Amino acid sequence: MKPPPPAPELSPRAAYLEALHYSGLGESQLVQAWKDAAQSALGDSVEVAVPFKEIGFFDGAKATAFSYRIALKKGEQLQLQLETEPHDKQFFLELFQEEVQAEGPSLKNVFNSEPNEVDSLVFEVPQDGIYLLRLQAEVLLSARFTLSLYTQPVYGIFPVSGKGNQDVWSFFGAPRDGGKRKHKGVDIFARRGTPVVAAMDGVVRSVRDRGLGGKQVWLSDRQRNQSLYYAHLDSQLVAEDERVKAGDTLGWVGNTGNAKNTRPHLHFSIYRRGSGAIDPYPFIARQSSRLPSLQADTSYLGQLVRVKVNSIRLQSAPNTRSGNIADLPRYLPLQILAASKDWYRVSTPNGDDGYVRSTQIENMTRAIAQRELPRATTLLQQPDSSAIPAALLAQPTRVQVVGQMDEFQLVVGEAGEMGWVWGE
Repeated sequence: MKPPPPAPELSPRAAYLEALHYSGLGESQLVQAWKDAAQSALGDSVEVAVPFKEIGFFDGAKATAFSYRIALKKGEQLQLQLETEPHDKQFFLELFQEEVQAEGPSLKNVFNSEPNEVDSLVFEVPQDGIYLLRLQAEVLLSARFTLSLYTQPVYGIFPVSGKGNQDVWSFFGAPRDGGKRKHKGVDIFARRGTPVVAAMDGVVRSVRDRGLGGKQVWLSDRQRNQSLYYAHLDSQLVAEDERVKAGDTLGWVGNTGNAKNTRPHLHFSIYRRGSGAIDPYPFIARQSSRLPSLQADTSYLGQLVRVKVNSIRLQSAPNTRSGNIADLPRYLPLQILAASKDWYRVSTPNGDDGYVRSTQIENMTRAIAQRELPRATTLLQQPDSSAIPAALLAQPTRVQVVGQMDEFQLVVGEAGEMGWVWGE
């Protein structure tokens, strides 16, 4: 009799939920709210462009998860750094790839961090596309976090010594021969005799002198099942089957082959088995790792504030060119979730998440009006007549109005009770 197949390894999230189940908490409202927050975050992700830095806050009294929508390219490495206070608790950092299928878009889990090992992570992007990064702290944890994201190329060495992105003058897919064919690589211009170097550790698969490429070197990347193609060399230095290290000289820039009537340059391509030529630029292009500075006041994290001008836009990303999620009226209360550059990530009373300028909000220490409640009044947690009660004012009293949404007012009682009441 064959032994049963090994049980699939649980993801860190699934293992955590299993532990909660065996502790007797798995079916509790507390854990269900935590799971609901995780699921909801994937539908409410905000758009970010790397390099990106955000400082945020988890409120242990409220189940929360953060999700970020990022466009990434094959050949890039997404580098993630997460600093937390406290640092010895569990945090779940997961990456999903958006897939388009006949029945609609779906999300495929492609990366999970270990809950206690989230300080520095690297993910190699397998395909161009949209990726969603989700961050959540363990149940009931109040914590502050700093999330930093940036990308770098898979190959850490540029193929021409001393050159960089600015020396690439012709890109993948550019028309050739009057549109009869397309460019299958990038052209990196440099003086004749400039060293052409290995972009990675590998084995020289072939050294040739023929055809359109003239003097060529093929370098095998067995880890990714692809080959790096260096063409138009003035001369080659390596031999077939030779092992090289990243940065070793393979030959020198020239204009052999069909480049004899052009300025000296390196034609650099990548061919992947089963796919043919793929865009090599993301594999070699250096990206900025300089994180944007933070100007927003982080003392507001976790607090309620309100819109201080007549109308502002809730935007899908922390920049003025991003999409508009909603128009927010003056005095609308907002929960500050995180800060990035001079923007705050906020949640509205009806659950919309997005970004507003830090200059567009104010604290609620000053009342916008006074109001007499002539009878005992129930204050509500949300601006909705069917919402759960937040507090009970047992007798007629005067309250401070500190916020407003539609026909509801957010008020504070004499003993500090806060909640929503129907407007006058």
